[in-house]
Order: sequence, then structure tokens, then C-alpha cells
Amino acid sequence: MDLRQIRYFVAVYEEGSFSKAAQRERCTQPGLSVHIQRLEAMLSQRLFERNARGVTATAAGRHFYACCTDVLRVVKTANQRMLDLAGSVAGTINIGLPPSFCKSALASILPGYVREHPFVDVRIAEAYSGTLTDWVVGGQLDVAIVTEPPRHLGLESTRFFRDRLVLVMAPGAAANKMRPRSRTPDELERLKLIVPSERHSLRRIIGSSVRLDPEAGGKVLELDGLIGTLDLVRNSDWAAILPVVAVIDEVREGRLSVAPISDPDLRLDFLLVQTKDQPLSVASRHFLQSLKKALTQISRSWPDPIDRRRRRAKRH
Repeated sequence: MDLRQIRYFVAVYEEGSFSKAAQRERCTQPGLSVHIQRLEAMLSQRLFERNARGVTATAAGRHFYACCTDVLRVVKTANQRMLDLAGSVAGTINIGLPPSFCKSALASILPGYVREHPFVDVRIAEAYSGTLTDWVVGGQLDVAIVTEPPRHLGLESTRFFRDRLVLVMAPGAAANKMRPRSRTPDELERLKLIVPSERHSLRRIIGSSVRLDPEAGGKVLELDGLIGTLDLVRNSDWAAILPVVAVIDEVREGRLSVAPISDPDLRLDFLLVQTKDQPLSVASRHFLQSLKKALTQISRSWPDPIDRRRRRAKRH
């Protein structure tokens, strides 16, 4: 038994299909099938039941999968330790980011990162969570930051950053002419709101607190796309609910205005997603550390009156 056989078995188990597993491992389907057959013969166990929809693991296959993931995890740890000892910052990084990060924090760190790591080729992909996750599974990306927890068995995720959601308006919007203060979900229901489609986790977070129903007195417009959303908000009386990192630059320049949301506060978690068996290179980790530092600085610089009141209350 070798690592290639283990990887092939894990790919078939997680994809539920020989064809998808072959595509993921960049090999031919007949060749992959031969490796699985040899593995079954070696173990004297049938690992998969073939059916019209693909394959389903047998009881032996499920037990073997648990063992194989442990093996790959140990190999990943060993590789990571060797990379740490080498301290090499070179090679290529392939990282996927959401549009909100590309619009704010990325521009602040990328020039410095490239300057400090001249032997690293940087490849950044901007997309929404579903696409980024698919690219990680397919091997096009080493790691991605998403807002949707991955369902794929071959992926693992950890929280990378948490940002607050704010109401975003044009500086002269009617909804912004009230005395500056936080807005409650009840008030948001009566506004003209731009929201992403139900494919996106942000829509579900908004919908969990804000009743997006015309009967509430407001209007709802579905629009998938950060740039288009911001352009429409700037030039109309429509508002949006977005993370701070997506709008802070334009707020500072006076092109947008925002109001905090309270009772309850709305937050958006960004998750770091990678495959279970692929360690992050030193170059990737340095990039992610710089990105997280920039995001944290943005968050701390945000003049949120709710947070200020809470800090004052704690002091007293």
C-alpha cells in the first residue's frame, strides 16, 4: 500500500464517483479503478458498492476511510514541520479571496508582500464562496477564504476573521437624514434594500434577522455582485447590508455613509478552507498572516458607537 492508493481511495470516497475522483487527482478513470481494485484485493475487502449514481462505501470502506484520513493528516503534519525547519519562502501561492477582501485589505498588503518575498509567485483568485470552494477541491487553489462552511468531506475549515455588518447608504439618501444612530432590524424592513440571492450565506444571515417581505413596508432587490451593489447604492436611494471591510475606503472618502445595526448585531464569519491532506506553504502562511493583520486593523479603526458604549460601560 502506498500514499497514491490512499489518496485515490479517499478521493473516490469523498466524491462518490470514480470519474470525479479521477478528475480531482488528475489521472485517468481506468487507471484509478485499477488502483482501487488492487487495494481491495490487498485488503481482502470490498470497499465500494457500485451503482447507477456512482459509488457508496461499504462498512469496511467507512472504517478504512477513517484510517486513511489519519494517515494523510500525519503526512501533512510531517510535511509542515519540514517546511517550518527549512524556513523557505519561495514558490507559488494560489489563494482565493472574497470580493470584499480584494476591495480593501488586499491592496494594502500586496505591494509590501511582493517586495518582501521576491521569490514567490502570487496568484489571487476573486470569487464567491461556492466557486472558491470548488477550486480548492479541484486543486486550482491551495486555500481560500469563504463565508460558507464547506460540505465536502475532503475539506477542513477554521475561522479566519469575523466582521460586522452595517447598513450602507448614499451620503444624501433619505434613510440617512435621520439623527446618526444604529438601526434595528425592524427599521431595515421598511427600507429599499439590495440583497444577494439565496445562494449566498450573507443573504441567509440578513434574512435570519430582517424580514425581507414587501408586507413589512420596504422593497427588496436581488443583486449578486459587490461592485454593482455599491454603484447602485451610491447613485440611488437604495441601501445594502455589507461587511465593514467592503465599504470602509469609500466611507472614509465620503462616497458612502453607513449606520451600525443593533438588537441584534449582525456579524459575518470568514472561514479559511483547505484540503485535509495539503499543508500550507510558508509563503502562503506569511501572506495570510499579513492579510489577517490588515483586516484586524480595519476592524479596530472602525468608529462603531455601539462598541464604544460597551467599552465605556465595562470601565464603569
